[in-house]
Amino acid sequence: MVIMMLTRRTFYPNGTMNRRGLPFFLGGWMLFAAALPSAAQPTPRDILRRVDENMTFNTARTIADMTIHYRGGDARTLTYEAWSEGEERSFLEFTAPARDAGSRFLRLDDEMWIFLPRVGKSVRIQGHMLRQGLMGSDFSYGDASENPSLIDDYDATLEREETIDGRRAYILRLAGKRDDLAYPGRRIWVDAERYVPLREERFARSGKLLKTATLSDVRRVGDRWYPFRVELDNALQSDTRTVMQLKQFDLDADVPENVFTRRHLESRR
Repeated sequence: MVIMMLTRRTFYPNGTMNRRGLPFFLGGWMLFAAALPSAAQPTPRDILRRVDENMTFNTARTIADMTIHYRGGDARTLTYEAWSEGEERSFLEFTAPARDAGSRFLRLDDEMWIFLPRVGKSVRIQGHMLRQGLMGSDFSYGDASENPSLIDDYDATLEREETIDGRRAYILRLAGKRDDLAYPGRRIWVDAERYVPLREERFARSGKLLKTATLSDVRRVGDRWYPFRVELDNALQSDTRTVMQLKQFDLDADVPENVFTRRHLESRR
């Protein structure tokens, strides 16, 4: 548009202009500036890095409600407490309702274990079991334990921008760098100001939609933004949807000694 305007105007040798034009030196600067990349527009990798800065952490303690909504209007709410350390270690214990209290989950590097009081021993989760719903919810065991660094696992491209819930958002399409990712493809709507995901679609390698997540109740936690509510819909089943609502979220928490051990997983309370 700048070039078209300049070619239609008349300039004089002394740098003056007629009433329809601009001074020659100013017009030249506008042409030069138009050719420069916009410093205000972050690259897809920049956006993904900013998301990681908000969503990943060293240690954290969480208390949350997980409500499973069933078709027909019924719902079931479970409360849990969780400890996390980086991307490799996490421990989760359900504290309510009474029939589910004491059910626990442990991740140690690439190993995942579940302990059910009625069984009385821990069982390793592997293979197809990793895709099963945690306590019958839409969150898989893999979903419940991840603290992912997206920039390490995905290449990102910017599809477009749009407004979601009144917030300007970048829409990124993510392609997995490794073959062992639970979701080889993702599409995320990232708040353009706070750099926190507002919506996410997760895809199989075939491109089939597997799950849709809606993230809201975004709050300031220290020097970052974090969503306190996540609603997950499993596209492969229509009987349920699950809402995770954080009640307490403590970053850089002091992790109790031996919490990430099989002994603690199976201990009697």
